[in-house]
Amino acid sequence: MQSRLLVVDDDRDMREALGGLFSGDGHACEVAPDAAAALELVDARTFDVVICDVIMDGMGGLELLDRLRRTHPALPFIVITGKGDVGQAVDAIKRGAFEYVTKPCHVDRLRRAVAAALEGRRRPSESLRVAPPPANVGHLKLVGSGPAMRALQTTIDFLARSSAPVLVSGETGVGKELVARAIHARSERRDRPFVAVNTSAIPHELLEAELFGHVRGGFTGAVQGRKGLLTEADGGTLLLDEIGDMSFGLQAKLLRVLQFGDVRPVGSDRLHHVDVRVLASTHRDLPALVKDGRFREDLYFRLNVLSVLVPPLRDRREDIPALAAHFLGEACRRAPQSPVRSIGRDALNVLNRSSWPGNVRELASCIERAVVFGVDEMIDSHHLETELHATAPLPSTWPFPASAPWSLRRLSRTYTEWVLAESGGNKERAAETLGIDLSTLYRWQRAKRY
Repeated sequence: MQSRLLVVDDDRDMREALGGLFSGDGHACEVAPDAAAALELVDARTFDVVICDVIMDGMGGLELLDRLRRTHPALPFIVITGKGDVGQAVDAIKRGAFEYVTKPCHVDRLRRAVAAALEGRRRPSESLRVAPPPANVGHLKLVGSGPAMRALQTTIDFLARSSAPVLVSGETGVGKELVARAIHARSERRDRPFVAVNTSAIPHELLEAELFGHVRGGFTGAVQGRKGLLTEADGGTLLLDEIGDMSFGLQAKLLRVLQFGDVRPVGSDRLHHVDVRVLASTHRDLPALVKDGRFREDLYFRLNVLSVLVPPLRDRREDIPALAAHFLGEACRRAPQSPVRSIGRDALNVLNRSSWPGNVRELASCIERAVVFGVDEMIDSHHLETELHATAPLPSTWPFPASAPWSLRRLSRTYTEWVLAESGGNKERAAETLGIDLSTLYRWQRAKRY
């Protein structure tokens, strides 16, 4: 049976060349001049692989990737990026792209990427090893066989039997979204969409439209209607990540969805019904937020029908060797030119001794850096000790001169800039260090109030 490929590129010569290439290879290949046309084709027909340029007029390739990941999560997506555009390639992989190929396209590499995607499509159980999501955004595979992980796996199996809401709790970086995806993948809704949204990363005034959708003219700038994530997830599962950061007013509207399944788009006077299983995750203490009046008690009880606590890495140290090996394989796949292929015993001892405040995500990032910057076949303990204990220098103005006391605003701004530098520009990590929400950090930067 012929494999069906879809090539998306606003460059006519490029899409016709790729269409001819894959048709000549025996595939049934169709082409689309833009992302909108691609969405229509994917909704109307079945494809095995999508090959798409990143830079296009209108909706770009990465936005198309995001849309298709919500509605067709199992559809492999290969992106074509500009030469030397490492940032775009990394971003694409973070968002769930199967592979990326840089321009000018090397025909053999593109063919290999398509062949690997098709092979993974035919054998889903092996595709997780061929093209797993990047280490710093979670995996489709829960790694580890220690007591804590076995207990978590059993809990997930039970939770998957129900359609009731689930509250997934745990520290930052433990893999709460991965657990939510596992619940969906083992449930009867597995063939329906899984949609995830980080409620702390979207301004409160836009989050309602993102969730509930909006009609054309529903608010300033709404030049066309959008159905919203709740509708996109109809029949499937919606994950509300970092639910503790949701505004109080929006919590009341979400409560109605949980009670009745009613959705009213912004600017509309009509309700429509959706069948969505809502999962929520948080690293915050929701009962404490309820006590402080910052989270609705009725919503908390609606969300906390079923619950699961994801253990921190320090409580499952027996899984560190398996996790390290897993991340090593992923990192080597993304950096094939690196000489690194193994982790030494002394290096594993260093990993076992670390406190891992960033949990599994921090371990994954540590291994990634060791592979990218590695010069030997084996990762040694010295490299990891340097990596784990490295800190950015304090600002040149630190400590503050006693003769010139600093204002609180200047002190806050200087310290925040130092934390951002120390975290390598990683705003999520900086927000954790500062003890504030990610949305607060973005707001500070926009308003320049720190």
